[in-house]
Amino acid sequence: MNRFALLLLVLPVSLACGRDGTTAVPSSQSQKACGTPASSETVRIMQGLQPHCEGCHAQGARGYFASVDAFQSLMVSDPRLVKAGSPEESELIRLLEGRGSAAFKQMPIGEKSYAQLVSDGTAKLSVADVRAWIQSLSTQQRDARPDPEAPRITRMSATQVQRALYQQLGLTHDDFFSSATEFGIPMAESYEDERYPMQPPDAVPAPRQHTTGERFYGLGGGSVFNQSTPDRTASPTFALTLTQVSQRWCRLALAKTGNTALFPAGSKHTADAVDVKATLRRWSLRFLGERFTDAQVDALYADVFVPLSTPTDTEPAYVGVCSYFIRHPHWIFY
Repeated sequence: MNRFALLLLVLPVSLACGRDGTTAVPSSQSQKACGTPASSETVRIMQGLQPHCEGCHAQGARGYFASVDAFQSLMVSDPRLVKAGSPEESELIRLLEGRGSAAFKQMPIGEKSYAQLVSDGTAKLSVADVRAWIQSLSTQQRDARPDPEAPRITRMSATQVQRALYQQLGLTHDDFFSSATEFGIPMAESYEDERYPMQPPDAVPAPRQHTTGERFYGLGGGSVFNQSTPDRTASPTFALTLTQVSQRWCRLALAKTGNTALFPAGSKHTADAVDVKATLRRWSLRFLGERFTDAQVDALYADVFVPLSTPTDTEPAYVGVCSYFIRHPHWIFY
């Protein structure tokens, strides 16, 4: 792995001018691509609302609470949600008070509106504060176009990791779970925890074992039901969980009868250097969409495959190179 690739994996990315929390812009360039900057009062309002809103709005087109820049550009600068100088015409206020005019009548979704949460003492920022903030806002400028010079890099989400591994390794939900019921409710019951099954808590049918959800959380997965925020950072927990899952699932894929995902018909599963290197070239395309050079293949063979291989057992070596591709920054990030 070269130094640039390693840096992508370990260094945090500073976000600015993000439309959905995934755009990285150097701080020195942020102002030329941004509209009205967020004020200190806007930051205070965001932080006050965040504990009750980020569970559903931390990523995607409605990722208002992914960052201060996302809140400013997606919420504050959108007159459909915040009408500067007019709280009564702001949909944000209507949602907080439980009288929304669109599909949803209140935020957060649940039995109580935000205003009721304030009354109960659960929410600390009052609706009056939000009203006063909107009343004091001047017209907000919003960029219609992104900065063409802004580099973009996004870490795969937990759901994307699971789906990609299923497809690339030739595994399915049925390799990990069987149908079960609990109090008459359909559930997904894992065959054995040693297979490292993983299922998001919001999945239908829901998993019976807590450990399946813990691995999903370990990969940065969130939950609408549990009001937990997704984490798209390359954290140590993510790296550790991905390493464990990739190694175990690669082993399952290699052992799965009739699985042609890693070794299509006609390919050879041997210890011969020529056969192994042909597999490494094929896997570089399968996992990364890149064709490794002869030098890259030789280095991977010498540094990963050979140390893990024995004269009588090549499985650890194939598991090692399979996991190598999954943990490669070009697989993790896009």
